[in-house]
Amino acid sequence: METKDKGQAVYYYDRAKRMEKAGPYARFMAEHYGAKRPGILRSLTATRPLKSLFLALMFMLVAVLVVGYVQGAKNSGTVAGSRLVSTAMWFDGHVYVTVKRKPTFFGRDAGPQDRLAIEIAAGDGSAHAVAVLQAADDETRLRFEAASKPEAVAVLATAGSGDDASRLEMLVKVE
Repeated sequence: METKDKGQAVYYYDRAKRMEKAGPYARFMAEHYGAKRPGILRSLTATRPLKSLFLALMFMLVAVLVVGYVQGAKNSGTVAGSRLVSTAMWFDGHVYVTVKRKPTFFGRDAGPQDRLAIEIAAGDGSAHAVAVLQAADDETRLRFEAASKPEAVAVLATAGSGDDASRLEMLVKVE
């Protein structure tokens, strides 16, 4: 390196000119091993077949998530700030329904002092049972007669009265 004027440097090495005169192996090495590595997304979409495969996988993932959300679990829901999950089984001529109070996914979980009593009715169209899930309880069980095993049981949970009433309807598959 040499300086012509004060503060200006003159470089005699020019990489572009050197690479023009270099052989094919030297150019290959300079292109591939001196370059920055591509990221994961660029690696997954580097060629046309990889792009189409990546888009197909993304489409299937979104479709599975949407179908799962739309079909969702019909045996759970929220009423008066409490998340309820219900299960049902048939045994020896009776349908047994269990309704449990679970913690909410997000937000503050209401303690027994903040909860409301929830009236729960369950039935299969020909018979039904009614119970009350008290504020201090986390679970209640209902039983009603059924001559044969029903496919599903409807569960209705109601909290409050009048205009402030909150309702939840669940359809529970009987096991």
